Amino acid sequence: MNTLLAIVLLLSAPLNVAPKPSPYTENLLTQYSTIDALLAGVYDGNLSVAELKQNADFGLGTFNGLDGELLMFDGVVYQLPAEGKVNVAPDEALIPFVTMCTFKSTQHAKLEGPATKEQVEDSIEQRMFKVENIFYAVKFEGTFSQIKARSPHKQQRPYPPIKTIIDEQSVFNFENIEGTMIGFWCPKYLSGINVGGWHMHFISKDKTQGGHVLDYAIGDIDVSCMELMRFEVLLPRQSEYFNADLNLDRKRVIEEVESGQGNES
Repeated sequence: MNTLLAIVLLLSAPLNVAPKPSPYTENLLTQYSTIDALLAGVYDGNLSVAELKQNADFGLGTFNGLDGELLMFDGVVYQLPAEGKVNVAPDEALIPFVTMCTFKSTQHAKLEGPATKEQVEDSIEQRMFKVENIFYAVKFEGTFSQIKARSPHKQQRPYPPIKTIIDEQSVFNFENIEGTMIGFWCPKYLSGINVGGWHMHFISKDKTQGGHVLDYAIGDIDVSCMELMRFEVLLPRQSEYFNADLNLDRKRVIEEVESGQGNES
């Protein structure tokens, strides 16, 4: 673990080396809908993949009806379905929840494993995340000795509660796999709007496998990171969103979703 920390410290560039920009020109993180709305059953939105690509090149979320996981990097939007075969999402596909940005890395590091998810996250938080109260976009590229990921099955109306979907989701176990893991670290004060802490999705190098990351262990990876100082939320103009009860405390539900309870496939 000491070696891992030393490598990150050695190769990470310091933050805030450029002159201070205007608050209106800082890097922007944009979110469509809220995590509480999704957990409350708002599984449909009116944001299209085409609109997403016009405004960002990096992000994660899901598709209408919870039809698999969404992962976007280098401007391409991928659908990571429960059936396991990754697809490039069509422009007309609609999205109920997504977090997105234009990715411009400001820090780089190489991490040499073996190392667990907890060790990697702790190392990055200590050496690359200088401030706890802002946002970070992160990309891992390289080899992973193990990844546990999940993806929900497409739902049909009337939509079931999120607990039922968690119990029936597909869970994948990948071993000795090469690929890209992307996502965000959000401050915990945003609980209810987004997932506080880490939220990562994975896609294999050959673009055939992937999902929402529950656990992992690395071989050797390159880490790219950027800080985001602006945050905006776009709200769905949907009757389901207008009528959803968003006053409940869904902290426990978020923990269940992130822990990946469900059936192995």
